[in-house]
Amino acid sequence: MEHALVQQRPVKTYPRLGAEVSLGPVPDRLVEELPALYGSLFSTGDWFRIFDEVTPGGSCILSDPRHVLLFHQKGDTVDVLNKAFAIAPTDAARACRALFDALPRARRIHLEVMFPPAELHAPKRVLYSAEDMVVDLHGSPDAYYSSLGKKTRKNVRNMDNRLRRAQPDVTTEIVQVGDRASELVGQFLTWHLPRAKERGFVSGYVSKPKQAAQTTELVRAGAEAQLTSIGGRLAAIEFIFYVGPDANLYAGSFDAAYGDLNLGFLSTYWALRETARRGARRCHLLWGTDYYKTLLGARPERATRLSVFRSQTARLHSLDEAREVAVRDARRRGQRDYWRARHAAGRLVRRYRREQPGPDRDGADGAA
Repeated sequence: MEHALVQQRPVKTYPRLGAEVSLGPVPDRLVEELPALYGSLFSTGDWFRIFDEVTPGGSCILSDPRHVLLFHQKGDTVDVLNKAFAIAPTDAARACRALFDALPRARRIHLEVMFPPAELHAPKRVLYSAEDMVVDLHGSPDAYYSSLGKKTRKNVRNMDNRLRRAQPDVTTEIVQVGDRASELVGQFLTWHLPRAKERGFVSGYVSKPKQAAQTTELVRAGAEAQLTSIGGRLAAIEFIFYVGPDANLYAGSFDAAYGDLNLGFLSTYWALRETARRGARRCHLLWGTDYYKTLLGARPERATRLSVFRSQTARLHSLDEAREVAVRDARRRGQRDYWRARHAAGRLVRRYRREQPGPDRDGADGAA
């Protein structure tokens, strides 16, 4: 059946570019290639279906080296669905040339790249960027541990010993999420949402109402969960996806009652050791440059979403997009400045309170 479908798909070949563009339904075998090629959770059929909510409308296949790019076209815009995936600037350029040739109505291509945008020599505009925090695992769990800094190794040992002295019945297990998706995502949110509010940022699960249901469907489709229990009660969760050669720690949280025992940090560390034990070459801790991720050996890999244009004229005819980018950037800067000022004010208030004499020293109890 798939063979017959492939034969019916319009195919355009570009030998000079080493490229082939096919239109119409994408065979399952191409979608199934993506994990081994890229190791990215964001370049999988489940992500396209659940979060992008689109069905790929075609493929662009490159040779030497092989790339499989799936895309969706709406009006004059082609969205390459692959995200957080490695492709060289020269290969991205030949894919864009092939797509523009095969799709005459297209004036721009949305493409996410992991290299500096200036290395793509084409009319373009930067839409946004984010940093995936990636840990090289160096083989076995012990090899990963040895790769950490001396101070971090000492701190990990001390944290682990302190936790086990305080809670000797702590246990950790790995389970397939499957039918427990609603239960486990619900527990994750119970811990995560108050924590996000306390830290002064708006969680994506608040700003994007569909995200909780999408996450539930995603983890049901293919996640494992590392479950840490204390006293027989769940105390921490890490959702882990194995995608080709890489592991992805998609989300995790813990019971704030154990925050002073560094359970969140240890839970992530244990998950990293587990992914090393399973043979993953790298583990993606995803977006955010949190200090603790750096301590655990993560380094940032920047992903940048671009609009690549057929011509400079096409770029000039997309000033609406330029305005949208400028407004969004200004809003984000305003939010960062707001929270920076709020945190600074909070620090001043806390310092002021610490410096005030206590009631046992001045006889006051704070009553009016």
